[in-house]
Amino acid sequence: MMKILATGDWHLGNCFHGFDRMEEHAHYLDWLLDCVQREEADVLLIAGDVFDSSNPSAAAQELYYSFLNRLNERFPALQTVIIAGNHDSAARLEAPREMLERHRVYVRGVVRRLPEGEVDWDNLLVPVTGGKEAQERAWIVAVPYLRDGDFVRGMSYAEGVSDFLNRALQAAGRKKRPDEAVLLMAHLYATGAEIAEGSSERVVIGGAERVDMSRVECEVGAVVLGHLHRRQKLGNRSNWFYPGSALPMSFTERMYRHGAVSLTFSGGELAGEPCFHEYTLLHPLRSLPEKPALLPEVIEVLSKLPDAGEEGVEAHMPYLEVNVLLDTPVQGINKQIEEALDGKGVRLCRTAIFYRTQLENETGEVLESVDDLLTKNPLEVIRKSYLSRHKCEMREELVALANRAIEAARKEDEE
Repeated sequence: MMKILATGDWHLGNCFHGFDRMEEHAHYLDWLLDCVQREEADVLLIAGDVFDSSNPSAAAQELYYSFLNRLNERFPALQTVIIAGNHDSAARLEAPREMLERHRVYVRGVVRRLPEGEVDWDNLLVPVTGGKEAQERAWIVAVPYLRDGDFVRGMSYAEGVSDFLNRALQAAGRKKRPDEAVLLMAHLYATGAEIAEGSSERVVIGGAERVDMSRVECEVGAVVLGHLHRRQKLGNRSNWFYPGSALPMSFTERMYRHGAVSLTFSGGELAGEPCFHEYTLLHPLRSLPEKPALLPEVIEVLSKLPDAGEEGVEAHMPYLEVNVLLDTPVQGINKQIEEALDGKGVRLCRTAIFYRTQLENETGEVLESVDDLLTKNPLEVIRKSYLSRHKCEMREELVALANRAIEAARKEDEE
């Protein structure tokens, strides 16, 4: 039997509301090393977004390479397969490829091409072995985050990616024996997958980058996806899944569960259901009160939080979001919140100010945070504004026009 452990979306180097998370990531990687040992894994999969930035800090890179070194020292027979995500620099991640492969670490970041221009499909295929005397064998189809130049011209992003995945799987099918499994690992946003509003994943407005995985027609033993931070399966297929991120990346993700997922293969077939192994966060996220409340009530809730000096509090101080409900703007709120939290065992990240608003339709009363408006999907803000003003939904041609305007503004901002 072959045991495979799947993770993704580490985002090493992430800074959360001004707080450095190096300690948290080190804690997660220590846990992952122990998980590899407990599960007696033969293969470790990392489904992209290793780093939070395409230009990671020296400290983040040191943490990454130190982990790979410890992994190799403790488990010299382990095979590790890594793909680049949209946050990663594909070329940077692949730079030490030749050296890493001496230690059974296989990185795929750049889509390589043959001299005649065709994709080098064999480069995306990583053979792995496991079980007693390495008798179990499988093929990992390692597809990094794809960009427009990586697939056939003239296709939409979703069509191009689906076509690319099928071609890569066909290449694997030509190599595999009947008793060998094929696993697809990719970094993408799959149609039907759940994403929290205000979450930190970078998704294109209007869902232009959503990939319909039902178009993947080739036989595959499992699909491991990176990009979305919520651990979830696709549809009713338990062996097609996102393992989720190492840490929550926004307060909308505070209820997500984090860890790794293991799969067992025998004779080229998946043996049983994938198994989730939960990781306990070093610093959890809290949002208080759970529903926005008036300032006196908020101050009372905060006063009941444990003091920093209490036993066990200092090591696990949670990140805190404070939710305040107002009828009209009030000055000095942040100062009052900070005074109420003085000496408390929390890491204050933000004070979210909400105002009462009324939409004159069936949705009833809604609460809008000033901060949330800045992070919301712009199209949804436009839709709500249009509905409030005109008492009807936007027509499709107006939605398309709004999408073009949003993308044009985003490109201008990037330039």
